Amino acid sequence: MTKTERRDCERYVFELPVHARWKNAAGEVKEETGITRDISSSGVFMICKNLIDRECEINFQIELPSLAENANSRVSARGRVVRNLNLTKPDTGYGHGIMFNNYKLLRLNP
Repeated sequence: MTKTERRDCERYVFELPVHARWKNAAGEVKEETGITRDISSSGVFMICKNLIDRECEINFQIELPSLAENANSRVSARGRVVRNLNLTKPDTGYGHGIMFNNYKLLRLNP
């Protein structure tokens, strides 16, 4: 049996640092750092140590590699967790599929 690809946008494999912030079901503000596994124009798959609930609204920033035209840049985004996954390797944590609500590129001062 073959899996049918459900994604509308092409995904690119990038392991980039990400910092996330959200409120849990009790209304407590939580923060987490992790890495991206892949990214597209519609969303990102993020890996971190703690589980973030599905349907949770999340704010996050993705650090971009230092390229000549985009030195000191990051993506600032808001999204919704559409899936989460307990990763099987020890100490790996959880994977989260996040659909972007909006995002923008921030250019930071050197």
